[in-house]
Amino acid sequence: MTSTHYLSLLSVLVVMVVNGSPVPSAPVWTSGEELAVESFSGEPGAPPIWENVIKVIKLLVQEVINFRDQQFVEEFQKPVEEMSSFIQYQVPSIPTHLSKTPCSTSNYNKEACLQKISHGLQVYHVLLQHVKAEYPQSTLLPSVMHQTTVLIGLFKDKMKAAEVVEDLSASERERVLGEVSTGIEWERKTSVHAILRELRHFLVDTKTALRTWRRGAKAASNHDITMVGRGVLDQAWSKNLH
Repeated sequence: MTSTHYLSLLSVLVVMVVNGSPVPSAPVWTSGEELAVESFSGEPGAPPIWENVIKVIKLLVQEVINFRDQQFVEEFQKPVEEMSSFIQYQVPSIPTHLSKTPCSTSNYNKEACLQKISHGLQVYHVLLQHVKAEYPQSTLLPSVMHQTTVLIGLFKDKMKAAEVVEDLSASERERVLGEVSTGIEWERKTSVHAILRELRHFLVDTKTALRTWRRGAKAASNHDITMVGRGVLDQAWSKNLH
């Protein structure tokens, strides 16, 4: 699949999300070799592939925020301005924030960071099963879960060795759900709030990391162009001297 075809598929995905259409939950992506995982810019002259991924993340962040705010106001009968008073409620299996890892800096290993993002999204997808159990009639949750699945596929596709990030085993999923599905109703509802809150943080961190990577890739590309240009000028100058 060429980068042009790949971008077309992502463009369709973004349009579907904007229009509220169902997003495929099990996309079939081509190999990392075909999509040139070494480049964040695709083929020469093509729009940056990562910008399309960032657009999907931004849409997902907004949907998570909408769901989080709605659940908080309706469940706890408090305004969103008081949400900070719930910061002490945490979920044990929540993935580490990317802002606390080298992934958000120039000192990063791209492959390791892609693995961390993909694994984190898988954990959140399992945690969203708890949210679904608590709010089975939610009209916002299906799109959030679909888009999370799509992002997992997109990030795995960028890896050189996607097989390193294995799907969570049945026992791992059971353990993650067991941490939030037990307890009294108040504890289960606060767990939902914590999941949505931390998922939003994780997605924002991911978006920030991608933009940091793109700036680094662009700077390196500009440096290469500058060096090539200098080489051409040096050759021309040398010829003039002779």
